[in-house]
Amino acid sequence: MFKKTLIAMSIATAATNAYAIDLTQYTEPNTAFDEAYVDFSATANSGNQDQASYDAFLNGFYNKRKSTEKQVWNYVVDGNADISRGPSEGDGSVSDFGFGVGASTDVYFSETREKLFYFGAGSFAHQDSAVDDNIGITVGIGYGRVWNATPLAKAIRIQEALGVYGLLAKDMSDDELLTLASVIGREEEYRTIHGADEFKGPWYTDLEAVMLEAGVLNASQMTALATVKLDDILFDEPISARRHGWLVRGGAGFQSSDFSGITDNDPKLLFQLEYAKPYGLRGQLIETATYEPVFGDNTVHILTNRIAYSYEISDRIDWINSWELGLQQADDDADTRFISNTLTSSLGYHLTNKLDLGLILAAVDTSDRPNLNDTNDDVALSAILGLKYRVK
Repeated sequence: MFKKTLIAMSIATAATNAYAIDLTQYTEPNTAFDEAYVDFSATANSGNQDQASYDAFLNGFYNKRKSTEKQVWNYVVDGNADISRGPSEGDGSVSDFGFGVGASTDVYFSETREKLFYFGAGSFAHQDSAVDDNIGITVGIGYGRVWNATPLAKAIRIQEALGVYGLLAKDMSDDELLTLASVIGREEEYRTIHGADEFKGPWYTDLEAVMLEAGVLNASQMTALATVKLDDILFDEPISARRHGWLVRGGAGFQSSDFSGITDNDPKLLFQLEYAKPYGLRGQLIETATYEPVFGDNTVHILTNRIAYSYEISDRIDWINSWELGLQQADDDADTRFISNTLTSSLGYHLTNKLDLGLILAAVDTSDRPNLNDTNDDVALSAILGLKYRVK
């Protein structure tokens, strides 16, 4: 146990060392990244109240992002279920359920204008408690690119782990790390060519060839321990997406319906900004801002902004902070407006490679006009301890 602790401390120390390479140097377009997880949290109270109260929440999420030189695909599927009961006598059990699917693609025009693209996006979402489903599509033009640098982050982790176990004669150069990352990023290609059951063999062989050519392996081939560490890093160890770059989109579409029941096949415009920047090897900033005016009987201006910063304290502990702003302003006689601000800070501890224990601190401030609901006038504070299961 003591030896394992020393090894874990050595890897953590190695991860904090300064590297000449920067994640923004990775601009290989052929990459893929996906993640899937299930969150669960529950609270229960009894005593000094009319009846036992409880609240349980289940949330599932899947995201896949696939990129080639000419095209980027992004798919999102999510679902949620909630059941609760209040403390007052007569409070009954209340449940809600919802799910959503979305897909978008950016298609770049040519190699000579590699940052100019056209895009299409569509989404569908259902929530039992909402008035109507949320359905919309958008097409338009964009400029810029956000690169997936996760393969380079994995390549650096491989070098750190193999070095700690004494399997490397020296560190790889920046160019050699980039070459290794390029092979890592082509996992989807190897799966397609060789099949899900057989792709690891040729993939690991090519990873080994890069390290042999670089002259960094102590042995003439990868040892059994080196193969095990590759398995750990490439498949078992959780890692957050690493991205860098920026892009803007402008387009038009229509909103078939929305949760409020206000829109009905109404035209809309879209203006969007995405920005991503890694800080060192463990920090990641992601910003997404969207403005959508929907032109129905009354124009509704929808503004959303989400900025998140995550930091890997260690390979076992993640610290994630985010601020989300939502604003809806209607051009009606009542000048209807709804604003929400949500601040969250969470610590996630990886109990196993699949199971996380998380503490989430949140502050939610909402305001509406006209003020028909005075129960949300104060800032809502919460602290939630929950479990997250990583499907992949």
